Amino acid sequence: MSQLVRLHLLRTINEYKQLQKIRVKDLMISGNMVTTTPEKTIDDVLEIMIKHNISGVPVVDKRGVMIGFVTLRDIGKVVTTNPTLKVREVMIKNPPYTTTNEDIITAFEKMITFNKKLDQLPVVNTEYPEEILGRLEGIIFMEDIIKVLYDYVIKELKTLVSLCDKKSII
Repeated sequence: MSQLVRLHLLRTINEYKQLQKIRVKDLMISGNMVTTTPEKTIDDVLEIMIKHNISGVPVVDKRGVMIGFVTLRDIGKVVTTNPTLKVREVMIKNPPYTTTNEDIITAFEKMITFNKKLDQLPVVNTEYPEEILGRLEGIIFMEDIIKVLYDYVIKELKTLVSLCDKKSII
């Protein structure tokens, strides 16, 4: 293995280690988040999703505690036949979530391994043991994680593969 390839391999490994240090709180969106309640109709939620150009909405109770998640995929199946159906009837109960201090790789893995393949993940504060999921603190989007993955690892991997191809190592 050439010195140049070895150098890029070490850089790739170091970039991945740096990536593991990035926390959800570094990429999440917080503040005035788009949410819905279980009493809303799926037609109402569809309008919210279209207005904000999003594909999923956390479902919260009156205290701001996340109790579910509803996606465009969930409501798209029934909105034309039953637009007055309540969110509580189609929402994902006990959806995957992340916390502010979790690393973004773990959050990304939760998104892609969940059986409904989410493109966003609610960020909750789990310091409220009496509450099922916790208070909603934000949202992290897969797109934002992918951009960071690209910057930290994929660019370097492309260079490494290119060098290996030139040297006929692989």
